Amino acid sequence: MFVNKNGRKKLEIITKSNLEKIINVSDLSTLEAVYNGIAKVTNNEEPDEVNYYVSYDAKIKAGIDFQQVDINLDNEKKVIKVKIPEIKINDINVDIASLDYIFMNDKANTETVSEQAYEKCIEDVTSEVDTEDAIYELAKENAQNIIEALIKQFINQLDAEYKLEIN
Repeated sequence: MFVNKNGRKKLEIITKSNLEKIINVSDLSTLEAVYNGIAKVTNNEEPDEVNYYVSYDAKIKAGIDFQQVDINLDNEKKVIKVKIPEIKINDINVDIASLDYIFMNDKANTETVSEQAYEKCIEDVTSEVDTEDAIYELAKENAQNIIEALIKQFINQLDAEYKLEIN
C-alpha cells in the first residue's frame, strides 16, 4: 500500500507482469574478469613445431539473459519464485595492444603475425573460460544478488509479507 496525493491509502497488488517490468533488460553481465594468458602458435606444415608463444590480456564478461528469467507468483502463499537461467559468457575481449611475442621460429615473424596471434588468443581464452567453474559460480551469485535487490525493494514497498525464493 502507499498513500496517494489525497492522503488516501491505495492498494497496489504484486503481479507477475509488475515483477517482469522491473527486470526488463536483455543480457546482463554480472561478472567481469581479467585474464592473462599465453597462447601457443604452431607451424601449419609441422603441427608439432611451435612457431611462437604470445602473451595477452583479456577481459571476460559473464552473465544471464534476463529475458530467460522465470518468475512464478503464488499470491495465496505469498511466495515469489525466481528461476535464473544458465550463466553464459557474454563477451571476450582480447587487448590487441597487450600482445607480446616469443619467437621460436624467426620466419613466423611476418606482417600477418598479429592477426594470426589474435585469433589464437581468442581460441585460448575461450578454451580456458569454458573450463573455469569459478567464473560461472561468481556470475550466478552476482545475478542472484542483483535480482534480489531489484525485487526485494519492490516487495517491501507493496507487501513485506511476500517471501522471495531465487534458484
